Amino acid sequence: MSSEPTGNTRQAAATAQRVRHWWWQLNPHRQDRFAVLAPLAAVLLFLAAIVAAFGYLRLEEIDREHEAVRRDVEYTQQRLRLRLLERQEQLMRIARDISNRDLDPEEFQVRAEALVIQYPDLERLSWVDADMQVRSTYATASLQPGIAPQSGEILASDETRNNFALARETLQPIYAQRGASGAAVPLLQLHIPMNDGARFFGVVLAEYSVDGLYRYGVPAEVSARYAISLLDDKGARLAGTNVPVRNPASTWLPWVVPANEYEVPVSPVGNGLILRAQAYRTSLGVIGSGLFWLVSVLSVMTAWMLIANWRHNRR
Repeated sequence: MSSEPTGNTRQAAATAQRVRHWWWQLNPHRQDRFAVLAPLAAVLLFLAAIVAAFGYLRLEEIDREHEAVRRDVEYTQQRLRLRLLERQEQLMRIARDISNRDLDPEEFQVRAEALVIQYPDLERLSWVDADMQVRSTYATASLQPGIAPQSGEILASDETRNNFALARETLQPIYAQRGASGAAVPLLQLHIPMNDGARFFGVVLAEYSVDGLYRYGVPAEVSARYAISLLDDKGARLAGTNVPVRNPASTWLPWVVPANEYEVPVSPVGNGLILRAQAYRTSLGVIGSGLFWLVSVLSVMTAWMLIANWRHNRR
């Protein structure tokens, strides 16, 4: 068992002896030329280490920024979810009172007015019977006339009628995005069915301003750090802000970092309302970037001088 280490030691000693013999056979000029390669290799390795360290730290920073965006978006989505569920619970109580015949159209309008005044993101509240006729309604003064039918009128919008039919079939609250048409603003509709177990009485129709949900539901500290926007299921922006689009040619540059953004559906609406956050583009730190380029330039200059000296010795 001791013969193998002894053989390896002898082989290493023989190799070292051959290298020394080859070295001393060279004339001094050739020895100088080869001696220059050692510091040149050291400088190149140093430059490679600096580039690798800088790239690793930059990737770590990008990962931390993406994690921060994801965490803040999830927090904002929870805030919007609780806000919508709180209003849904109050509207379900109104629907239950109507089903129990504890509310007439006049009393409904009084309670609807109180809710609309209390919650600025709620634009309109309507009582629609089983024949799609509006029994009573109350809307904010800022809501443009003609967007929704008045008391005594029939639902005319195909989108609203389809959502009404879906609520009648499922007997579950239905959220639906009503797109903007003409000068009308986009609205988020909530259809809450009314029934006593066997008979369908209609729905309580609540219409939210998407811009109001953005202004009152998104925390100020989050909107100050990111460009927050609310999108529909097709990706069209309904409210909020976007980061300006980059020049497409710049995306091919190797040092350009992809846009740091994250999006998630807003519960309980689902894919009909998407919350997206985009981090504002920031330049690299002046001190860190300056030190990196200083070390890189010094390394390149040192390598260039060593190569020039090596070529001079060859002559």
